[in-house]
Amino acid sequence: MEGMERMSTNVAVIGGGLTGLSAAYYISKEHLDWQIDVFEQDSRFGGKIKTKRMDGYVVEVGPDSYLARKTELTDLIKELGLGDTIVSNATGQAYIYDRGRMYPIPGGSIIGIPTEFIPFVTAKLLSWFGKIRAGMDIFKTPYKPDGDVSIGDFFLYHLGEEMVDKLIEPLLSGIYGGNIFELSLDATFPEFHTLEKQQGNMVKAMLYLKTKQPSRKSGGNSGMFRQLTGGLDSVIESLVAQMPENVSFHVNAKVDSLLYNKEINTYKIGTSSMTEKLYDKVVITTPPHSYKDWFPGDEEIKRISEMQQSSCAIAIMAFNKDEFDAELEGTGFVITRKTDTPLTACTYISKKWPTTTPDDKVVLRVFLGKAGDTSIDDLEEDDLKKLALKEIRRIIGFTAAPIWTEMVQLKKSMPQYVVGHRELVNSVQEHISHTYPNLYAIGTPFDGVGMPDGVKQAKTISKKIT
Repeated sequence: MEGMERMSTNVAVIGGGLTGLSAAYYISKEHLDWQIDVFEQDSRFGGKIKTKRMDGYVVEVGPDSYLARKTELTDLIKELGLGDTIVSNATGQAYIYDRGRMYPIPGGSIIGIPTEFIPFVTAKLLSWFGKIRAGMDIFKTPYKPDGDVSIGDFFLYHLGEEMVDKLIEPLLSGIYGGNIFELSLDATFPEFHTLEKQQGNMVKAMLYLKTKQPSRKSGGNSGMFRQLTGGLDSVIESLVAQMPENVSFHVNAKVDSLLYNKEINTYKIGTSSMTEKLYDKVVITTPPHSYKDWFPGDEEIKRISEMQQSSCAIAIMAFNKDEFDAELEGTGFVITRKTDTPLTACTYISKKWPTTTPDDKVVLRVFLGKAGDTSIDDLEEDDLKKLALKEIRRIIGFTAAPIWTEMVQLKKSMPQYVVGHRELVNSVQEHISHTYPNLYAIGTPFDGVGMPDGVKQAKTISKKIT
């Protein structure tokens, strides 16, 4: 039986999220004569991507959009024939909620960093001392030009404590769900480090970057995020439907064992739904913790399996518009860390993505998961729902009861790219290439937590694997 299997090149892709499916898709198109098995331990493909479709709603329960400037996912969507379903977010004023008050984010800001003088100096969020301190960066030189540094230390040096507390931290920490004084700048926002070195400091860097931004007059009011009218699940469904015939799918198939035989240079994989089978090549796309089961005793890979991971939760709440007794300004807000609440942000889905919601409904997407807060790990789902509703009512100021609430509780699910992450990844990848030939490890533990990042890694691997 094994001899028959060895007549063709067998490839195992472990993980059926967007990264795993994209890897199978691109590899299979490059090598139509290879036999590829995709293993997913869940009963469905897509991983964290999940769209709630009912009664006119097309609302994301997982990630709700992706950055347009990272074009890899857009390219895949167009290749799958879904290009005409892509929509941009509605633009509008975004806010910062700081200790009981809502403040507009200064106009011309790029993820909180000001690039225009007038909106910055007239912003009520910052004191005059904070504004002057940030402006003094014009006289500074690069901070630690050689080597990695934390996001927090980098911006504290350049723009001061008040800017970090009230703008930088709430806008940047939410993306990675962690403490910005631990997260690596080079692994999360390397462009800032590069620009700082080129221009001398962050004020000059942001002024330079502003000249490279598309003009509002020429580019319209298209937002920076993208979605699909059919929801992000439509990408997963299309990938599965359009997968070349040399790909086989296995759901409810947790990989229990992965053993490398050095003598015959193959991998024996056993799953909960299938007898052991030999593979010539293996692509792993799973979260960090899964590695500890497959590489016992390997101290280098252990560093990946022990990677810090933060928890977060999302409460999606729908209301009847005629019962919602508060005015929603803009498209949402983020919350400063020093504000006494476990919430980190709220998006007004019905305003930011109007195609997702019936006209007579209001949908809020409430985020929990502040660094250092253990509510998500300690509370049960119903208690988290109650907490999210109580807090968002208090902050926005409404009494309406939700028609339905969807709660997503993601415990220890967001890999933390701490200072030195790039060095760690390079070391582990070099170790894998020398110790486990034809095994490839990609996904969120390595190079980017966004959906386009996973697609980019998948496409790169498809060109590398031979």
